Amino acid sequence: MQNISPDIICTEDGSATLIHPVYRDTYHSTRGAVGESEHLFIDNGLKKINKKNIKILEIGFGSGLNALVTLKYLNDNGLNAEYHTVEKYPVSVETIHETGYANIFPEYSEAFMELHRSAWNNTIKVTENFSVVKHHKSFPDIELDAIFDIIYFDAFSPDTQPEMWTQEIFINLFNHTAINGLLSTYSSKGIVKQNLRAAGYTVKRLKGALGKRHMLNAIKESDGK
Repeated sequence: MQNISPDIICTEDGSATLIHPVYRDTYHSTRGAVGESEHLFIDNGLKKINKKNIKILEIGFGSGLNALVTLKYLNDNGLNAEYHTVEKYPVSVETIHETGYANIFPEYSEAFMELHRSAWNNTIKVTENFSVVKHHKSFPDIELDAIFDIIYFDAFSPDTQPEMWTQEIFINLFNHTAINGLLSTYSSKGIVKQNLRAAGYTVKRLKGALGKRHMLNAIKESDGK
């Protein structure tokens, strides 16, 4: 497996983000990587899931930052999670060291680095309450066999990676979302809302992260469309 070494830049909240060498798009908001991740996937994601044992699917493991803020939230609140994450272009451990993410929450430093050092396509118990499966594939090539309470949809932008924002992709995700489960994403483009609704989700537009106008929550209210 060949890992990539994206360029690293500093965002406005002092945390780093990466620039993908193929897509030339940033992995996180330049206004603040940590702040965006917490806003999208904790405040407007996990906090809305009223369960102790949670199944999570992340589209775009990338830097692992979303997994890190999730791990902290789970431990702070006595919750358990089975975390599945998908990545076509794994980032080198050396690059991850250079981001400084392991120092954001020092008590989870070793667990965070274990996320990156651990084997792909295997279940890894990172902590007592947090198990992870990293799928080294492009998302359309994965055959899902679980139902998820929440989906972190963090693909590169619709302009950069349009093939990831289609109705077909969202139908696949809808079929693997639990009733009353949700998909959270940073993009609120019209085509994204249209394709989510066509897939069967009820779409809610919310305040975006760190000065961005809007983000989306897509809720599966029933199996019917």
